[in-house]
Amino acid sequence: MSYELKRLAAETTAAFTGLFAITAESIRQFENGEYFVMYARGSKRLQSILGAEREILILGNVYSDQQARSVQFVRRLINDSDGRLETTLCVIVHQDPRGNTKLKNWGRENGLAVIPVYTATGVLPRNQELERLLSYEFFTQDPFDVTGPVANDAQFFGRRAEAQELARKLHSGHIRACFGIRKIGKTSILHRVLSELKDNYDAVTLFIDCQRDDVFSLDAAGLLHSITLSLLDLKASGRSYAEVNASTSALSLAEAARRFQSALSQFDATVILAFDEIDYITPSNGGAEQWHLGFIEFWRNVRAAYHAAARDGRRVSLLVSGVSSRWFSVESIDGIENAALAFIPEEYLSPLPRGAAKAMIKNIGAMAGLRFDEQALEAISTFCCDMPFWIRKACSSVHGKIETSIRPITLQEPAVSEMLEAYGRDEGAALAKVALQHLFRVYPELRAPSLSLLSERSELSSGIKRTLNRYGIVDNTGKISGSMMRMALTMVAEEATLQDVVGVKNVEARPLVSEWAEELAGISYRRNTMERALRSLVINFLRMSALTNKDSVSAKASLLSALQSKRREELDAFNLETIADKLFWLELVAIINKNWSLFERIFGDKAAFNENAGIVNDRPDAHAKHLEPSDVAMHRRALHWLDDRISKV
Repeated sequence: MSYELKRLAAETTAAFTGLFAITAESIRQFENGEYFVMYARGSKRLQSILGAEREILILGNVYSDQQARSVQFVRRLINDSDGRLETTLCVIVHQDPRGNTKLKNWGRENGLAVIPVYTATGVLPRNQELERLLSYEFFTQDPFDVTGPVANDAQFFGRRAEAQELARKLHSGHIRACFGIRKIGKTSILHRVLSELKDNYDAVTLFIDCQRDDVFSLDAAGLLHSITLSLLDLKASGRSYAEVNASTSALSLAEAARRFQSALSQFDATVILAFDEIDYITPSNGGAEQWHLGFIEFWRNVRAAYHAAARDGRRVSLLVSGVSSRWFSVESIDGIENAALAFIPEEYLSPLPRGAAKAMIKNIGAMAGLRFDEQALEAISTFCCDMPFWIRKACSSVHGKIETSIRPITLQEPAVSEMLEAYGRDEGAALAKVALQHLFRVYPELRAPSLSLLSERSELSSGIKRTLNRYGIVDNTGKISGSMMRMALTMVAEEATLQDVVGVKNVEARPLVSEWAEELAGISYRRNTMERALRSLVINFLRMSALTNKDSVSAKASLLSALQSKRREELDAFNLETIADKLFWLELVAIINKNWSLFERIFGDKAAFNENAGIVNDRPDAHAKHLEPSDVAMHRRALHWLDDRISKV
């Protein structure tokens, strides 16, 4: 054990005494890293503040650059504690100047509320100062803010039994489907099923992510060939899981199908083919014309291989996940018999049961000191139509409006409902609209009946109502499922264009909506809100500086001095407020840099400020470029960094 780690462990014990009783202490190694590990029971007051009933894990290290392995080690220690430790909470003492944000982000990805305690000197605060630090770091993080698929137990609500049953049926050789509106949780449950299969069953699983460019750009023969090669690689390596390796082929469709059937015959264990984002290889994807008839060719040969395996006594399973079940329920496409009809079942992932939605809000909210009375839980679930992603986004907005100094706090229904209405107008309706637009693009037959719901006199057939209910558009009584859905339908109806009245074929000829469109709607709103806050911050600080320093120039002169001469001439005739409204983002950044001494206490690190401000200026939603998940994630982190510092003012 290093001397520095031993000294930091002793300092942590001394500082935490009074707030915690240390019940166990050790030095542990994990992936070439060295950590001190403590189990601690909080005082009654601290237990109440943190909502903790069990012991809390305290981890520490002396590295100047924190790595994700620290949080991975925390997750392992908690999982191995046999219920002794809090499952969603830990404290990490560290010496990385930028470690707080990294540790919180990694914690969210692992279903943990990480309370980071940074010390540059190895000395920690004591008593009330330490309590305030722990409370602030705990309450300012946003546990609702999860972007990617969720699979761990701490974040996976309401569908655990469903995923386990799905894995069992797939191992037994079933064909299953998982259709649903975008962001309903299809990919999350798919990843959970894959995890269940890896951990508990003797099966070989090949994952085909159809949204990948190299996958949906293939034709039917090429995709069969790619699946065949990937299966043969699995057989040769002895591994049980892989993602498809897309590769083009000059083979005829018949030869590709023959080799695919031959590859399946080489496995004794169950072979599971899991297709995600299936809409990208259907006729709905106007950006991949080869799948208009290639869809029938592909599924005709998959069905033949499946039946051949069954005759040979081998088990082959299929799992299909996507938005639209339409192409698996029509009898023909362009007069050609649809080989996928009745082969893939019409099964849906519907919104969460109301009890599961409430449990999700309650459990995640407790990680940020937010408690909700029963009526507030009901209001959130109803407003968000029990859609898990919509609930997270709405609760994230509520979280951002509650002062950290008054937490833990129990929120009542009237206050929550007011915040929900504001969220719906500013961001939620736009997010829900994107999901509906995507559904109507890949399943255009649902558009007219969905919009007719806005009229109280609409009469829909029982079949259409059942389908709309499965997508979460209507509830069990046939009424619009919630406020966000009604707002979104209203926005879609108001944006009627020429495309709304053209034939279905022309509607289908458009590329699919980006997977990240919901995120971009939220990013646009957050950036606009932040820009308004930054304008106000700049002029108020410049005014204060001008008033407190007799020798300084006016606030207007100070602002204009940071701009280019041409812009100064354009804006000189206006007053300060009007000038501020006309400033561009980069001009605001330039003013802050010019007057850094005024803003240093807010933003701290000038290099970090300019880096994050530059990322925000890049506007990933305003460029006609291929958008990667990393672009969206980086933009969201930059917004969070700036928002976190502005909110402290």
